[in-house]
Amino acid sequence: MAGAGYVSPDVRSRLFAAVLLPSAVRGDLTRATGRLRALEGVRPVRAEQLHLTLRFIGEVDRDRETPLARAIAAAVAELPRFRIRLRAAGVFPSHRRARVLWVGVEEAPALATLQRSVEEAVVRVGVAPDPRPFRPHVTVGRIRRPPPPVGLAGAVAGVRFEATVDVRRVSLMRSELLARGARHTEVAAGRLTGGADDVRRARH
Repeated sequence: MAGAGYVSPDVRSRLFAAVLLPSAVRGDLTRATGRLRALEGVRPVRAEQLHLTLRFIGEVDRDRETPLARAIAAAVAELPRFRIRLRAAGVFPSHRRARVLWVGVEEAPALATLQRSVEEAVVRVGVAPDPRPFRPHVTVGRIRRPPPPVGLAGAVAGVRFEATVDVRRVSLMRSELLARGARHTEVAAGRLTGGADDVRRARH
């Protein structure tokens, strides 16, 4: 029997909204950051999980997935498609206290509008506003524990990567924390430039 603090994964979902990257871009990005991801103490993000997070939603009741998916799809439906540019690498919060390794996403008005629309949509469904500023990036690895690995600054400076990605849809993703790492599953997707009924339930 489960203990008093147990919460069934069928009852709660850990969610985030994201722009998924094409497989070719994920492959190029993985190769370009190979030296960085291979540093001792770095836990690399698997290629299939590379994405641009627009809003980390966190844990919610499973029955709120559909309202969230509908709200996000309605919010982005009338926005035009656009392109984002990925380039360079960096760390959060600083080289001395590095915890997250990332490749940058150039800020653009269309991306800011999209993120703001998603933020407003999830808040309307009852999720608390996110007090943190939006800093667009693709996480490629995390540092397990301080201090930062030897050679970090050189590996970051040595990343040579640039890519352009068409933003056509926003995905509502479910993240499950497993012993072998996180597993991400697309719950639903809303398309830019289309009707509000462009939500589709992902097959899984």
